[in-house]
Amino acid sequence: MELPKILKKGEVARLFPVIAETGKEQRATSILLSVLSAMPALANALLSQLGQRIGSRTNVNTFVEVVLKNETDSAKGDRPDGLIQIITGKRSWSALVEVKIGKSELEADQIERYLRLAKENDVDAVVTISNQFAAIPSHHPVVIQKGLTRKVDLFHFSWRAILTEAVLMHEQSALSDPEQAFLLREFVRFLSHNSAGVTGFTSMPKEWTTAVDRIQAGGSINKTDGLIIVNAWHQELRDLSLLMSRIISCPVNVKMPRVHASDAEKRAADGIQQLFEEKTLSAKLEIPNTASPIKVQADLMSRSIRISMRVDSPKDKKTTKARINWLLRQIKNVELDNVYVGIIWASRASNTVFPLTDFRGDSTKIDEIVSGSEIASFEVTLTSDSARRFAGIRTFIDDIEGLAPRFYEEIGQHLESWQPQPPKPKHTFKMDS
Repeated sequence: MELPKILKKGEVARLFPVIAETGKEQRATSILLSVLSAMPALANALLSQLGQRIGSRTNVNTFVEVVLKNETDSAKGDRPDGLIQIITGKRSWSALVEVKIGKSELEADQIERYLRLAKENDVDAVVTISNQFAAIPSHHPVVIQKGLTRKVDLFHFSWRAILTEAVLMHEQSALSDPEQAFLLREFVRFLSHNSAGVTGFTSMPKEWTTAVDRIQAGGSINKTDGLIIVNAWHQELRDLSLLMSRIISCPVNVKMPRVHASDAEKRAADGIQQLFEEKTLSAKLEIPNTASPIKVQADLMSRSIRISMRVDSPKDKKTTKARINWLLRQIKNVELDNVYVGIIWASRASNTVFPLTDFRGDSTKIDEIVSGSEIASFEVTLTSDSARRFAGIRTFIDDIEGLAPRFYEEIGQHLESWQPQPPKPKHTFKMDS
């Protein structure tokens, strides 16, 4: 394969690269890029998120250890890990690739140099890959000078996001070609092995414990620490959504308004405001065909994690007891501790919350609920029970990544939205003679 004209040096990405044992990043880059060249379905699953659709007439060419012809002064001696070139007919799109593996993190200075280098060589984008997380590829985990992305796009994938796409494709049997399916299995096996250096989000920053203690004592945290905590929270949400995607074998996404999807800084600012005003961090996860999104909330005042779903009350049930029983039948087999049912009243400011265990074997408890108002909806919540673990930078992550999947398995998948019955005909239809 001929090198693109913009390259002075470079090698075609190989599936079996001949690289020293210490070259983990180079090995991972070469394997990933070669798989993208050889597997259009996976290339489309990933690169379509960057606005590049891979069709039957598209060629994906990939190169490693590239040296570009037009070097900027700041980037002299720099060698991007790879280059992706997409050609469809007369249209061409290209991106420099920078990869980090294991605990290595991306650095703003290096990314900015590559953005200048890309602009100088008419390269359309810079794509970074690391164990850091971004909600969507256009949100970057590293703060970059805004002016550098006016002419060159900047995207980011976590290794877990790439692995999850491959796992879902494999488990959904998306490839009919046996050779492609074999290649996909081997790629998943490679990324899943400990030696590959692919890790999840494992701990909150050190500012987390201090912030929890200060808020618990009635104090406050500064904006810098707030931003660090919110950015870490957003990374954990992405890792959690990928974890649940692999567990459920379908895409799970963090739900966000359009303004947040298009503006990562606005999302962070709103998260900081919520942290300062409500002393909470929260988000919703969307799972296909569930009764509602799953809400994930960390409450720094009570030092608790709450996982919940809300469902509308059935309008065809006329009494409070009938409506509550409608919900309880859906979660009758739940054996978890710390499960609560909240009743959201249509015309009351405050809600009614009771432990699910109150109704086990004692139906008279329902009669004790004072109605006087119509039930608008129910909220079923699973909470953590360890304030000490909540403040730990690692135990907080362990608990949230255990609690959310457990909630879905025991509760979320069984909840059903109420749907009105279709109208029944009141008159018998007679064909005119």
